[in-house]
Amino acid sequence: MAPLMLLTFVSASLFLFVEANDPDGGDAGSEGECLTEINAAREAVGFSSFLKANVAEEGKHLPAAFDNKSEEDYHASAWKPVCEFLLPKTSDESEPVVVATIDRFASGTYAFKALESETPRCSDIVEEWKTAYNNFNGLPPPYSEQEQAYSSQENVSFVAMHNPSSDATADCRVVTCTRKTTTQQQNREKTGTTATEANGYALICMTTPDVLPVDGSKAPFTEGQWGQIVTAFEGSAPAVLPSLLSLTAAALAVALSVL
Repeated sequence: MAPLMLLTFVSASLFLFVEANDPDGGDAGSEGECLTEINAAREAVGFSSFLKANVAEEGKHLPAAFDNKSEEDYHASAWKPVCEFLLPKTSDESEPVVVATIDRFASGTYAFKALESETPRCSDIVEEWKTAYNNFNGLPPPYSEQEQAYSSQENVSFVAMHNPSSDATADCRVVTCTRKTTTQQQNREKTGTTATEANGYALICMTTPDVLPVDGSKAPFTEGQWGQIVTAFEGSAPAVLPSLLSLTAAALAVALSVL
């Protein structure tokens, strides 16, 4: 999978493979980021607003953050691949092997947008996700590894935002990854250290239930649900099947002939 094709599907872990230096900390942020704008987009197509999952409900929340006190915790964290993507590797250091996972990403359909700061421009992000509608030529298909529609994270984000399940939940947060680098300086005049800090940010929305299961058992939308989306985006329902149009025309011709 190409590096930018992030979070396409998550069953046991995050699908992102980019080498990086080791960030020192990760903040999973607070719940509900951009949910007002996302729910407005859902309501525009006739879908109900996302529900907020109960704290006790398992499998409906993003993993807990890791702090900068334990390098071991970072290397075992589910957030490690995300931070590696947001803070790309800047040296030839080898990457330690991850031998365990403290907290995994649960099964769900994920929307993702890398940010320039910790403050997301929610309306712009939602509009960007909505434009992915134009990438679908008809009813979106079930997931498969060969399906090109889902090689684009924007397309997956579109599906996630429009998760049609009546009981759909969403956990949307701004994730912050921080990497602190210390450089040793030695010369004739002075000796000391210089510390620098880099931050990476992303908006991640975990939606459940998963409407793009990796087994490809079903399409994300029914014909009726996709029809609602088409009507909202184009102002008309999907085209009626040609055969039905022909039958209707024939019936009308017969009716007119007997007048």
